[in-house]
Amino acid sequence: MQVSWTPDPIRAGQVAVLRILLDDIDPTGRYRFTFTGLSSGEEPFGGTSHEIEQKMELGNDFEPEIRFLTEGAKTLTAVKTATPKLHQTDVEVATVSIGVLAAAVPQVPTQTVALVAGDPPQSEDEVLWSFIRELTQQLRFEEFHEFVQPKLTGLSGPEWFGTDAYRRLFRAAETFVEAAADPLRAIERKRLLKHEISESTVTGGLARSYVSSERDDLAQPFLRFAADVPVRSGPVIGRAGTAATAAQFPLPNVPFVELIWNYWHEEGGLVQTMNHILARFQNRRIGPRYDALARFDLNPLLPLRNLLWGFTEDEQSRLTVRRRAAEYMVQYGLPLVGRAVPPSHTMVDRRTQFLEGFHALLHAAHEFFKERDDKTVDADAFPLLSSLREVHLVLAHGAHNQFADLPLVARAEMLTMQWILAQPEMREFLGGPTMVPYEEDWMDRVDTMKNIQGWPEASITHFFELAVHGEQILLSIRHGRWNESSRTREDASNWALTWRNEIQRYIHAYRTVTGVDLATTVDATMPSVLLARRGRQVRRA
Repeated sequence: MQVSWTPDPIRAGQVAVLRILLDDIDPTGRYRFTFTGLSSGEEPFGGTSHEIEQKMELGNDFEPEIRFLTEGAKTLTAVKTATPKLHQTDVEVATVSIGVLAAAVPQVPTQTVALVAGDPPQSEDEVLWSFIRELTQQLRFEEFHEFVQPKLTGLSGPEWFGTDAYRRLFRAAETFVEAAADPLRAIERKRLLKHEISESTVTGGLARSYVSSERDDLAQPFLRFAADVPVRSGPVIGRAGTAATAAQFPLPNVPFVELIWNYWHEEGGLVQTMNHILARFQNRRIGPRYDALARFDLNPLLPLRNLLWGFTEDEQSRLTVRRRAAEYMVQYGLPLVGRAVPPSHTMVDRRTQFLEGFHALLHAAHEFFKERDDKTVDADAFPLLSSLREVHLVLAHGAHNQFADLPLVARAEMLTMQWILAQPEMREFLGGPTMVPYEEDWMDRVDTMKNIQGWPEASITHFFELAVHGEQILLSIRHGRWNESSRTREDASNWALTWRNEIQRYIHAYRTVTGVDLATTVDATMPSVLLARRGRQVRRA
C-alpha cells in the first residue's frame, strides 16, 4: 500500500490531504484507517473521528482530508476488515508514521513608522510662478541662438559689408527680448517668441486666472498654467483716465525681466571681455602693460569680422556702463567698481535696504529648509513672510522711470554679446578648457579672458547661476502680492518650497564668487567690494 500526504511536512493546525493507493498484492475490499499517538480530543478526520472506513479497489486512490492539533509523530494503521460470510478476520496491511511539526508563527506585517513633512498648501501664486519659469526659460541663450540663427544664415555678399549684418542681429535680439519678456505684446501678436499659438489654446481654459488682464482675449494663452490651481479675483487696478477695472498679471507694459541678470553677468566679466576684444579689434591698448590679445588677427573672409565692425560702429547707440550702473543703484542699490563708473554720491536715488533685506530673506529660507527637513520640528515660515514683504516693497519703490525700458535694451545688448562670443572663430583664437562642461556656448570664452587678464578666478558659471536664479527669485517677489494683509505663513512656506532649488543654488554661487556664506550669516557688504577684494588677492598672489 502506498501512502503519501500533501503538504509535506504537515504542521499542527494545517489541513492536509492523504493519498492512499493499493499495490498489486493488496486485496480489494473495505479498509479501516486509524490514527494513534493523538492527544486528548484530537480527531484528524474532519474533526469528528480518529478513524475512517473506505472500500478500496485496485487503481482507485482514496484522498481524505486530515488536520492535527498538536505536533509529534502520528501513526496511521491500515486494516483490511473481515468478511463474515467468508469466515475472515481483520488483517493489518500497513503502518505509516507521519511527523507533524509545530504550528507556524503568524507573520506580522512590517509596519514602517516615519516622520514626514506635510504637503505644502496650494497657493494661487503657483500660476504666477509657472508663468515666470516659462518666460525665463524662453529667454535663455539656447532659445535666442535658435531664434537668431536662421535670420543670419544665407546672407548675400553685400550684406556682410558695412553694418547691415550686425543691425539685423541686434534687431532680432530686440524682437526676441520684447516677445519673451513682455507677455502682453507676445500674446497680442498671437505668438510667444517664434512659436504660433493654436486656436484651441487661445479659446480654452478658465474664464479668468491669476495670469490675466482686463483683455481676456489676450490672457487666454496663459490660462494653461492655471488648469489645476484654484484662483481668486485680483485687486482692482485702475488706468489713468479710465474707470477702475479688475486686472491681474501680466500687467500691461511691465516686462518680466530683472536687471539683476545683467548685473551678475557684468560682474562676471561678460562686458569687459567684449570691451577688450573691441579695443584690440581697433588696435587700441588697454592699460600700460603688454596686451594679452596682441595676436588677435581676424580673418577678413569670415563673418565675425563684419559683426565686430558693426558692433564697434554702434557703440554710440548702446547703453554705457554709467547708465547701467546708475540703474543698478536705483533698482537694487548695487554699485559697480571701476574707472568708468561715476561715484555713488552723484546718484539721486538708491535702494540702500535691498541687499540686507534680500540676504535676510535667503538666510531665513535656509533656516526654514533646515527646520522642515528636521521632521521633529514644525517649521515656522512667518520670518519668511516678513522678509518677502520687505523685499517686495523695496523693489516696488524702484519701479519707475527707466524700469520698464532699460532692462529690455540691456538684455538685448548682452544677448548680442553672448552670440558674438559663441561664434566658432572666437573660440579658435581665445581657446578654452575643452573638458569643462559649460551651460552655454559663450561661457568658456569669458573664463579664458579672465585667465589671461588675471581677473578673479571664479568661473562665469557661478555668475550665470546668480543671474538666472536671482532673476527668477526677484520676479516671484516683485510680481507677487506680498504686501496684502491676507497673506499668511502658508503662502511664504509654499513660495520657499517652490523656489528651493533656485534659492539654494543662489546661496552656493554667492559663496563661491564672494566668499560670503548667506546660509550662516546676513552680510550686507556690497558684492562689488567683495569681488574687488578677491581681485586684489589674486594680483598679490
